Amino acid sequence: MPKNQLFKIKPDSNIIDKLMEAFGLEGLNDTRYFTKENMKECNTVDTINNLVEELHTYYLPCKGKIYLDNITEKKSITIFRQFIKPFNYKCMGLEKSVNGHKQMTYRILQQDKEQISPVATPRAREYVIDFSV
Repeated sequence: MPKNQLFKIKPDSNIIDKLMEAFGLEGLNDTRYFTKENMKECNTVDTINNLVEELHTYYLPCKGKIYLDNITEKKSITIFRQFIKPFNYKCMGLEKSVNGHKQMTYRILQQDKEQISPVATPRAREYVIDFSV
């Protein structure tokens, strides 16, 4: 029984490199921003459609049916996020306005455990109670 709820086989660096190339990125440490327009220029959706058979080998069958049918730009970003997560990376999206048009810009960042769940540090509180009226 797989331990992961999404993958039956943990993604390896080979498939990550192919996905990076599909998005026009050089590697997990590439911190450039990309948008859906960049994805159209790189033909990301077509490239991922060509990788569907290989991607099916990683996904559990029920999840593969959900994520690998009718791939769009939005689904390709979801697939990308899912595949880089086991490597402790995440794809952050920010909405920016460029020439008066809102568009999502994405960037790969390494996950730090401190960023995910910050530990609350207890602060020493001082209370002053004054009963003089």
